[in-house]
Formats: sequence, structure tokens, C-alpha cells
Amino acid sequence: MPAGLGADLGVAAAAFVGTNVDNCVVAMAMVAGAPLQRAHRIAAGQVVGFVVVVAVSAAGAAVLYEFSPAAVGLLGLVPLAIGVSGLLGLARRRGEAATAPGVAPTGRSRRWRRRPEDRAVGQSLTAAALVTIAAGGDNLAVYIPLLRVGGATNLAAIAAVFVVGEVLVTWLVLAGGRHPKARQMMLRMGHVAVPALLCCVGVLVMVQAGTFSWL
Repeated sequence: MPAGLGADLGVAAAAFVGTNVDNCVVAMAMVAGAPLQRAHRIAAGQVVGFVVVVAVSAAGAAVLYEFSPAAVGLLGLVPLAIGVSGLLGLARRRGEAATAPGVAPTGRSRRWRRRPEDRAVGQSLTAAALVTIAAGGDNLAVYIPLLRVGGATNLAAIAAVFVVGEVLVTWLVLAGGRHPKARQMMLRMGHVAVPALLCCVGVLVMVQAGTFSWL
């Protein structure tokens, strides 16, 4: 393998891993907290979101355009909104269960019972794609200069690494999210953990991008 090609592959691999660990963890948590029949939709949404981020990065590199990190950080409002919506829905359902006729607000035998569809938020392909795009918005700062380094060999190496990496991420998301222990944990706490995690992702995206400096 030529030294230049090896360096291109190494840089592309480092960029992919460094920018996709958080996406993988979030998607895995969403799969673990959702009904099994929705696992592939969430995994597909993660793939779509990543493709969109790479496509926007390629477009930015093609026109030599730098995105304002603070502006890109506004994408963090997407997972934040989904997470807050999930937490508010959870509080509303608990309130309805506590005030339902003939149901005591406390007591182990009468405690609120969650339906499968209530255990997680953001269970669709669209939601997973939007969360991935938002969480990967700050990746533009890495991908744009990476894709600017010209040459067909360089771009082919980046494309190959990204394709292989995304296949591995998808496998990890499905394998980890559908693992019995992961699903058992999410059965107990996923209805709170997933929206809380999405809120954290949204805030972290904006903090890292410096969006709050506008306030």
C-alpha cells in the first residue's frame, strides 16, 4: 500500500471514529428503548442522517464555504426539542394515570404501567435521521477540510472508510440496541433515559459549537 494512501485511510478513519461515537451511542439507546420492529427504522434513520451530513460537507468543500460553527450549533435544538417533548409527554401520561377514575396515585399494584410505545421517544426513521444530523452538525468542521484535500485517490479512500465505518456503526447500533440486557435496562428506565440523553446531546452540540455565545 502506498504511504500516501495509508495516510489518507488513517486520517479518514480517525475522523470517522472521532465524530461518530456519540451518534452510535444515541442511536443504540433509541433502538434499545423502542419496540423491536422499529429497530431497523431507527438504524436506517441513522444512516440517512450521516449521509446528509457527508453530502452537506461535500457541498461545502466544493464551493470552499465555511459554515459558522455557532450557526451549525442551532441544530442542537432538534434533539433538545425531541427530548423535552418526550419528558413532557411522560409527565402528562403519569399525571393522567394518577388522576384516572378508580386509580390511586400511589401503590405498587396500581402504579402507572407503560405501553411499549410509551417507553421511548424518537422511534421513527425521520426522528433518528434528524437527531443524527443535529448531533453530527459539528462534524462539518472536520469533514469540510478533509474533503477539500483534492485528489481522486484521497476522496476514494475517504469514501471507502466512511462506507465501511457506517456499515460497522449500523451493525453495532442493531446488535447493541437489541441485546437482551440493553433492552431490559431500557425497559426499566428508557422512557426517561432516552429523552434525557437527547436533551444532553442538544445542549452539548450547542455548547461545543459556541452557540450560547450569541445570547
